[in-house]
Amino acid sequence: MMLRLLPLAALALLIAPVGAQGRLAFESATADLGRFAETGGPVTHTFRFTNAGDAPLRLTAVEASCGCTTPSWTRGSVAPGAAGAIEVAYDPAGRPGDFEKTVFVRAEGSDPASVTLRIEGVVRPALAETGVRVGALAFRATTVDVGEIRDGDALQTSVQFANAGERPVRIERVEAPDGVEVVFPPRAVFPDKLGGLFVTVADPSAFADGASVRVPLVMHTTDPDAPEMAVAIVATLAPAVGGE
Repeated sequence: MMLRLLPLAALALLIAPVGAQGRLAFESATADLGRFAETGGPVTHTFRFTNAGDAPLRLTAVEASCGCTTPSWTRGSVAPGAAGAIEVAYDPAGRPGDFEKTVFVRAEGSDPASVTLRIEGVVRPALAETGVRVGALAFRATTVDVGEIRDGDALQTSVQFANAGERPVRIERVEAPDGVEVVFPPRAVFPDKLGGLFVTVADPSAFADGASVRVPLVMHTTDPDAPEMAVAIVATLAPAVGGE
């Protein structure tokens, strides 16, 4: 009768001592990826582990907490004393600011049978790199063109910016003409954070020169390099619906 050859992993299980158990031991279950650009592509970290037990183990599931985090890992059986790895890639595109993500790991033949890994870091907004720089703040534009608006309609828009500097900047007040409401962050905007002014003009025609509308604003900030920043909202005034 012919003997069937068993795979090495199965053979190791058969000859493992009674009561033997694998043990999933990571060098570290957390990783700080630091600060990196939103536009720089995925950033990776490798979690390395050892089977510190006395029987083989196998990773059966590695699941990230969101689609922005993609894991890849050692497949197959990991013998006692052998090492393996889980590589985690985080995609920062469209995700500026602080982040913390988890990766849940399940292992067959291991005690513990599951481990939660964590990655964290700060994504520097693309606007901090590409915006119009005034002191520490980088603006999407210092003159915001909202395009065509109808005579008689209110105007609402925002002036977006990022703190591209190394220290917090607080907007103390915004000078605006009568009839213009401006809402701004009540607290300091920290480095690598986004902020904005939210502007409402009840009657844009009051600021029109012909068909051209221009609403000037002056931001007063705690930035020593730019304590006053001039921005403007512009638009083109079109006749009201049914008007000539």
